[in-house]
Amino acid sequence: MQQTPLKLFIDNNCGGVPAVAEKTSLSVRAIYKWAKKGSLPRTEFTSETNYSKNLSDLSGISADEIKDRFKPQPQQQLEPEDA
Repeated sequence: MQQTPLKLFIDNNCGGVPAVAEKTSLSVRAIYKWAKKGSLPRTEFTSETNYSKNLSDLSGISADEIKDRFKPQPQQQLEPEDA
């Protein structure tokens, strides 16, 4: 798996994927999906979930900073190739 900044944060600051899965009551697979995308899920930014608080509890970094660092990035539109 590519080491995205979120994956590195989880590994280095939160005790790894299994620790985050346990703290958030999610599956290890769900946490790997976050790590692969490099961002927290959309629900974190629509106030449906509060996983950043769980990550804050594990890492000691504020939930607001975590949300700011790992927000979803807009997808780039690919230009059609000239024929």
